Amino acid sequence: MDSVLVANECVDSRIWSKILGVIGKLDIEKTYDHVNWEALLYLLERMGFGARWWQWIHTCISSIQFSVLVNGSPIGFLHNTRGLRQGDPFSPMLSLLMMEVFTRILRRMEGGGIIRVFKVHGVGGDELCVSHLLFADDTILFGDTSVSTFFILGCCCLGSQWLQG
Repeated sequence: MDSVLVANECVDSRIWSKILGVIGKLDIEKTYDHVNWEALLYLLERMGFGARWWQWIHTCISSIQFSVLVNGSPIGFLHNTRGLRQGDPFSPMLSLLMMEVFTRILRRMEGGGIIRVFKVHGVGGDELCVSHLLFADDTILFGDTSVSTFFILGCCCLGSQWLQG
């Protein structure tokens, strides 16, 4: 619910200030299916999770087997090489950890002046910069109307396949 309120405040702030902006919504299709395990484990290690913990996570995500029924009979087991199981209590958290990479990319682009994000005016004249909001496999992007910001956010919204690899 917080994401909805923050998004609403961002839009309201822009309407009241009469400053144009760009809002894009990403629906990262099949987000759990495309998580690269090596990238996830590397990220866990880099974020300071202990070796025992990320090895335990590796065991949980890599020990999954699937069986296919053909004419009502199983034909053996298939092993998964990437992705997270939907319904697994760890999956939403692990998926959001992977989205942390996307967050850091956006912050670097903002810091380097490549994109300009929404500046929301708060109480006492304070400004809060909002580049995006995450909720499960949905992401809302906020930016100014500069050409580079419009191009980058548009590419993210139209071609979000790179996030899945």
